[in-house]
Amino acid sequence: MIAWTSHPAKRRPKDAMLAAFVITLATYAVLVSMRSAWLAAMCAVLLVLAAAPFLFRTHYRIDDEGIRARRGFVTRARPWAQLRRLEVGTRAALVSPYKQARWLDRYRGMTIYFDGSDRCAVVRLLEKNVAAR
Repeated sequence: MIAWTSHPAKRRPKDAMLAAFVITLATYAVLVSMRSAWLAAMCAVLLVLAAAPFLFRTHYRIDDEGIRARRGFVTRARPWAQLRRLEVGTRAALVSPYKQARWLDRYRGMTIYFDGSDRCAVVRLLEKNVAAR
């Protein structure tokens, strides 16, 4: 079992400031151009949710049963039996229930960020369990 917490914004404060600036600028642009505080608030909420993997902590747990990721009040879990493909990048890995790349990977798959973990150990465990299916 491996467990770790990924929080890219804490480790890259300049990028976090840039994200905050872009969200603020876009919200202000909507407020001024549309003259609607409601639309500006919706813009801010949508942009924060889109940047949530970067801005908020994600707690990962990989064990014999599968992969679990918890961010805020949302927990996503995938058992090993559902996973058929692994793509490893430099900062993250994608595990997917599809054997070949599909546009649904973004929604049905799970992106696992290595930030805050032992990358080699995580990749080794993922390769062992996903390749065994």
